[in-house]
Amino acid sequence: MCVYDEIQRRELPGVTFGSDVLLRGADRITAGSNVFVDHRVYIHAGTVNKRRGYVILGNDVEVGPYGVLWGGGGITIGNNVHLGAHVHVTSQEGTHDPLSSEDEATVHVRCAPVSIGNDVLIYSGAIITPGVTIGDRAIVAAGAVVVDDVPPDALVAGVPARVVRERSGARGEIGGPSESAISSKRV
Repeated sequence: MCVYDEIQRRELPGVTFGSDVLLRGADRITAGSNVFVDHRVYIHAGTVNKRRGYVILGNDVEVGPYGVLWGGGGITIGNNVHLGAHVHVTSQEGTHDPLSSEDEATVHVRCAPVSIGNDVLIYSGAIITPGVTIGDRAIVAAGAVVVDDVPPDALVAGVPARVVRERSGARGEIGGPSESAISSKRV
């Protein structure tokens, strides 16, 4: 580990780091208690957007190995959130303007905040794009590409991600109706 990385990590005393974690802009990264950032994760508060980017990690957050958090437009992650391996959350993206003249720059960086609620589970390989809000207790399936907001209590999957199920019943399980709803329909 280089000296620069050690200085960046000191900005986040409540975080447990795996090996080879890269932090950039730690002065704009905040974290609650009991946060674990697994090996080879890259977290960058962003140099675009006039350095207004940030990354906020709540309490009891786990970022799985090889994850990427690009915070140029701002990323807020709530409490009790798990990001699986290879999850990519970005609040910035390059855009191309095909109508611009050849003399102008045709690639621009668009920044929009990403907000991930409490008690969220994002499985391995998922991609969260700029401007997305993921509601409390939502689940994002492995490999999903989330381009639209995810409502609370929803399970989303696919490319692009779509709601495939919603939590139901008092137990908050994914799937069909709760036992009380089933028993009330029995004759």
